Parts: sequence; structure tokens; C-alpha cells
Amino acid sequence: MKLGIKDICILALFGAMLFAVQVIFAVLPNIEGVSLLILLVTLCYSWRAFFPITVFILLEGITYGFGLWWFFYLYVWFILMALVLALKPLCGKSSWAWALVLGAFGLFFGFFDSLLYLFMGGVGTFLARWASGLLFDALHCVGNFVITLVLFSPLYKLLQRLTSRPKTPIIEKQGVR
Repeated sequence: MKLGIKDICILALFGAMLFAVQVIFAVLPNIEGVSLLILLVTLCYSWRAFFPITVFILLEGITYGFGLWWFFYLYVWFILMALVLALKPLCGKSSWAWALVLGAFGLFFGFFDSLLYLFMGGVGTFLARWASGLLFDALHCVGNFVITLVLFSPLYKLLQRLTSRPKTPIIEKQGVR
């Protein structure tokens, strides 16, 4: 799929929307809409979802600082993108299937976050950090599941309409005399 101006605008807006949704949901503990938006943009734009995800990560770093947590963002959202690409043939357009996938992603979010600490402090630090966040991971799991179950279908249909190419009539070439 070739990217046109419309696609570039939609991808740029997705990067801004990812950031805006993260800020809006920030008052809730580990309940977020970023995973759903990454799911949607990946389903519609495949590997091109890399661009809005990168914009989102950079905006996060610029706004909140480039701390240790930021390095975790450099891989966790791309893991989700790869997971969506791998499971797309299996899950199709099923709200239930994607809700389960994003619920599981929320449950393992803390595991992915703790991986950095495995390299910095060893297995003990990794396990302590992961275990201390299990309650938040459970909230993340439930939040992702419910948000995806409720919003996936209407948002996916809307995005499909925005990204569909209009059918252009075939114009017969007339000879010039």
C-alpha cells in the first residue's frame, strides 16, 4: 500500500491521538486507550504503524522526560504492533479475540517493563519489580479487555471508512485529432 497525503495525515493524527489518549487516561491506574489505538492503526496500516508509535514515544519523552521508563516504551509498543501483525489472520475483526489479546498484553505489561531491571539488577530485582506490579497489571488487563470489547468494532469501522480508497471510474482515453 502506497502512502498518500491522506494516509500520512491520518498516521500523524494517530501519533497525536496516542499521546492525547494517554494523557486523558493518566488519572486512572493502568487503564489506558493506547493499546486499542495501536491495535487499530496496525490493523489498517500494517508495519506503517511504526510511524505514529514513534511519534507517541517521542512526545512522551519530550513531555515527561527521558527516564528509565522511557526506554521500556522503546520496545513495548513495538511488541504490541508485532503481536497484532502476527495474530491478524487468526483474530480477524473479532472484538472478543482482540479483547483477549489486549487483556493478555495488559497482564504482561509489567513483565515487559521489568525486563529492563533484569539486566540492571539481576533476576531478584526483575522478580521483585514484576511481583510488586501484579495488581496494576490485573487492572490493566481488565481495562484493556473492556475498552477493546466496547470500542473496537465502532472504531475499526470508522477507521476502515477513513482509510478506504474511493473507487475511481475508468475513463476511456479519447484520441486527439
